[in-house]
Order: sequence, then structure tokens, then C-alpha cells
Amino acid sequence: MCSAWAADCFEACRLNGGNGTNSTTGCSAGFVFDKSEFIDTFPSELNYVCDSGKEVLVTTLVQSQLIGVLIGAWMSGILSDRFGRKPVLIGSMLIMGLSGLASSVSSDPYSFWVLRFLVGVGCSSTFTTSFVVGVEFIGPQARIHAGIVIEYAYAFGLILLVGIAYLLRYWRWLNIAVSALSLFSILLIWLLVESPRWLISRGRLAEAEALIRKAAKVNGVELPTDLELRPPSENVSKTPDSESADDSDRSSPTSSAADSSEQTSFLRVFTNRQTALMTMNMFLQWWVIALVYYGLSLSSGNLPGDIYLTSFLNALAELIGYVVPHALAGRLGRRVTHAGSMFLAAAALCSTIFVELFGPADGGLDWLLVTLAMLGKIGITSAFGVVFLWTAEMFHTGVRQMAVGCSSTAGRVGTLLAPFLADMRKFIASSFGAALPLLISGCLALLAGLTSLLLPETLGIELPETLEDCRRLAAWRSRATVEPQDVGKEIKEQQAVDENANGDSAF
Repeated sequence: MCSAWAADCFEACRLNGGNGTNSTTGCSAGFVFDKSEFIDTFPSELNYVCDSGKEVLVTTLVQSQLIGVLIGAWMSGILSDRFGRKPVLIGSMLIMGLSGLASSVSSDPYSFWVLRFLVGVGCSSTFTTSFVVGVEFIGPQARIHAGIVIEYAYAFGLILLVGIAYLLRYWRWLNIAVSALSLFSILLIWLLVESPRWLISRGRLAEAEALIRKAAKVNGVELPTDLELRPPSENVSKTPDSESADDSDRSSPTSSAADSSEQTSFLRVFTNRQTALMTMNMFLQWWVIALVYYGLSLSSGNLPGDIYLTSFLNALAELIGYVVPHALAGRLGRRVTHAGSMFLAAAALCSTIFVELFGPADGGLDWLLVTLAMLGKIGITSAFGVVFLWTAEMFHTGVRQMAVGCSSTAGRVGTLLAPFLADMRKFIASSFGAALPLLISGCLALLAGLTSLLLPETLGIELPETLEDCRRLAAWRSRATVEPQDVGKEIKEQQAVDENANGDSAF
């Protein structure tokens, strides 16, 4: 038996009794913290350690921001589809920055919980709205670049965060620095204009035309002087029976309101079996990706080695993970790239159980564990990069932001479990408890990868403008042998038929 004073016999949460035995007692006088990595953290300031109840409370403090992310994803869809992309983006950035600054001076867990919740709301709403704005400005051929470039910014932000955290090392200073950056970015909002697609979908045609003509002038493109724009609700295809009644219905406010409601109500996608299955499958993809992604991100500090180094590797893996879909999704398609990314994550994460259970006790294979975890992060990040773009391409303009928001909300339900998944090793004191989070993540990634093969391909297609376009796309769900361009061709041809039926040229 080793001496009670030997370094490897000390306990983190108990004090040696000092009576010549190995008995221990609680640390009633408080705790001394290792400050080699952090000057202070929120839990260490409040002595929220060495108590299972307090440790669960710390986990819920992490969860508070994730709950905010869930609510923000859902609310941003509703608000931006109703009031526009730009005002929601400005409001979201203000909420994120101001709440972050306020949480920097918080000294109790309850106000901190509320303020971090608001930070999550602003953060999620900012990212989701920014993504949709970028996609709506770009045509089919370059859409993959708009969809992935914003992810690069996210990854570089994580790398920058690691550097700032390494320099500051005090949670209040770190919080202030990050929140100040959020508020500073609002100064660049004057560069952003409202989405022309959203303006058209809301019938604000004059504003949309002015923006389109301004963009054409900047790009040296000549537009026809008689350009006429129309809301998507006027492009809904007509059957022979409906055409006979068109003249009487055209002037009916009730009919016009019904068409508009159909195009802007997200619930309408559940009235068709194929679009409903497509939507639920996409919800599953988001749920699994978010759970695994945040679970890996939150548990990066549990990996062996210096926390700043593993966090940097985690951020670097994220950057590499976004390069993969940028390089492949435009060639192989969204479906193959997404499914392959999920299978890579599944294989890497499931393999970690062998290192945890059968590796040497001296940590000789720690490098292999970190490598597998980083490969899993690359795979799940790649899938995250694809799923944002894929979702935006599947749904029509009237509900696109709402579709991305609701899908993101489904994912954020998964993030609520991520803190408990990451902390599972605290409650299962064995090597299996350390391996279980990664094993669960790998099995879920495998399930999502298999089901993603049932979703339609969207490579090269025109963005759906109407609910009927969305239904046509979903109808190709199980036709894996058909080229994705054929799907887009059918949608585009039908849109042209609809335009000709109205006797005008639509944007």
C-alpha cells in the first residue's frame, strides 16, 4: 500500500484525516483549484464541485444555452418568414451580444442560466438566418459555395476562440471579448440587403425588382425593361378543371388568401405522404447530427492531453470537415456526401470502444483515441455542412426559412441530451463508462446514414418555389437510379408551363 501522502494517493474531493490512517473527510474549509489551465471558471468561483447535485446543476447551465439554441432556431423561422431576413438578423445579433455581456457580470446560477439561454437564442437565430440569406441569393451552380463558406467562418471562429481562451484564461474576460465581437459585427449589417426571393414571396415586387436591377448593374448584366415579377402563388400549375374556373377565382380574395396560405404554411408539407416522410427523415438527420456533434464538442476536454491542444484539434477537425462537402457535394451530390460522412463518423466512433476497453492502462494508445475522436468529428461536421444546404434546397421559398428552422429545432432537441452524453463517464465509473458516449454516438450516426439514402438528391436543381415543386421533388425519394438533374429539369419545365399559362415571364 502506498503512503497516504504520495501524489498518486490524493483525492480531489476528500481531505486526508491526518491520524496515521487512510481515512478521509470532507473539505469543509473550501477547495484549492489547479490554475494551470484556467484562472477561474464559473463553477470554481461558486465552489460547484465535489457534489453530485451541484455537478448536475453545472450540466444544466451548459444545457441552458442549448435550450436557447433550440428556441432560436424555431423562432427565427417564424419571424424571418413573416418580417424578413434582415431585421431578424439584426435583432438576433443584438440579443446574442448584449446577453453575453450581461452574463459576464453574473454571480448566481439563476441569472446566468437565463442570460446564457438568451445567448443561445441569438446565436442560433443569427446562424440560421444568415445561412438562408446566403442560399437565396445564389443560383444552382454556385449554391454549394454559399452554403459552405458560412461554415468556414464558423470553424475559423472556433479556432479564434481557442486562441482567445488560451490568452485570457478567465471566464469573465473571455465572455466579454466574445460578446464584444458579436456587437461589433452589427456595424457590417449595412452591407446586407433583404432577400429578393423573400420580397417576391411576400408580394413586395417593386422592392425586389429594384434590388435585382441593382445587382444586375453591379455585375454588368442587362435586364429587359419589361421585366415583371410574380409571387410563387401565381405559378401554381392548373388542371383542366381548375382552368375553367380560373376567371371567376382570379378576382376572389378568398381564393388568393388560400393560395398564399398554402405557400407559406409549413404544416402543408405534412398533407402529402411523400413530403411528410421526407420532412420527418430530415428531422431525424438533424437530431442525430446535433446530438453527436455537440456531444463530441463538449467532451473534447475529456480527451487525454492539454485541453487547449485538444480543443484546437477539435476546431481544426471541424474546418477539415467543411472542406469535404465543399469538395464533394458539388460532384457526388448531397446524398452520397452526407451518407458517406455519417458512415465515417460511425466507423471512427464505434472503434474507440476497443481502445478504451482493451488499450494499455498507462495510456499508451491515447494518441489513437484522440485520432479516432477527431475522425468522428470530421465525419459529423461534414454531415452538418451538407444538411444545412440540403434542407434549404428541399423546401419551397414560402417556408424555406421555417423548414430550416424547424429542422434545426429538431436537431436542438438532440443537443439537450449532449451535455449528459458528454458527462456520462462521471456517472459510470469504469472504462466502459468512458467508451459508452462515443459508442452511442457511432451507432446513431450509422442509423442516420442509412436512412439518409432515402432522401431525394438536390444537386443542380432549381430551388423549389411552390408547394407543388416540393411535392415533385419528394416524389423522387426512392428513385435512386434517376439523375438529380432530371428532377430539376422536371421542376424547371413545370415552372415554365405555369409561367406560360399566366402569359408572363416570372423571376
